[in-house]
Amino acid sequence: MTNLLVGNPFEINDALDGEDYRRLAEFIHARAGIKMPPSKKTFLEGRLRKRLVRLGYPSFDAYCRYLLDQGGLAEEEMSLIDVVTTNKTDFFREPHHFDFLSREGLPRLAAQGIGIRQPLRVWSAGCSSGAEPYTVAMVCQDFATQKPSFEFDITASDISVTVLTEAARAIYSHAAIEPVPMEMRKRYLLRDDASGEVRIAPELRRRINFSRINLVDASDRPRHAMDIVFCRNLLIYFDKPTQYAVLKRLCRDLKVGGYLLLGHSESIAGLTLPLRQVGTTVFQRGDDP
Repeated sequence: MTNLLVGNPFEINDALDGEDYRRLAEFIHARAGIKMPPSKKTFLEGRLRKRLVRLGYPSFDAYCRYLLDQGGLAEEEMSLIDVVTTNKTDFFREPHHFDFLSREGLPRLAAQGIGIRQPLRVWSAGCSSGAEPYTVAMVCQDFATQKPSFEFDITASDISVTVLTEAARAIYSHAAIEPVPMEMRKRYLLRDDASGEVRIAPELRRRINFSRINLVDASDRPRHAMDIVFCRNLLIYFDKPTQYAVLKRLCRDLKVGGYLLLGHSESIAGLTLPLRQVGTTVFQRGDDP
């Protein structure tokens, strides 16, 4: 892309044209499923300003002409999706899910030979900067100490390449790892005295495969059927039809008897899905209805 260094690139004081916003909002919804009502126009302007400065565009109009009239959306798609995604995440977020895995989910699956005859497969869909899949890895590794033959692997996906790169680094501040129980910190976190940061231990890092997967693209899917799927606090950004479509494809990639874990404010009420609730926002897949 050619930068347009016209005027002062650090002063992006104009606003998105209403028609340009509408076209961008439609593109973002179609490609990522994210709701972009008129009320989010100011939000998008705020998120895009840094992108304009970085590329040297002097105004929203110049940037939108490139995107919308000169074919730039194909080149800018990933960056545009990156700026509108929300990447809130924490270690051991919604801890009841990990209690369920330790006490019920993993023992039940292992009793069926899952993790014994073949690896347990877990998918963290919308993994953000990695706190969720690394938390899952800690819980599974702790379970494996009780069953030495237990094996597992984790697919961690997101639509944002930026956060996937950050997640693969596996480096976190001390504040970020505060929710991790002290015994797990001793087992699975390595301290860097020079930087004051910590890194996830190699034995957990090698269990996780990071991959860009777009949940609204039905053809974009993990390589294996899954025993456990985490998809938490993502559906809230989608409209109802998109939520249903995403849930159906998650069920398609979840084995019968496997578990789907959703965020605390997410529900499957009123939807025809092969799921039954077995815990707080924990669902088990049955046969297709």
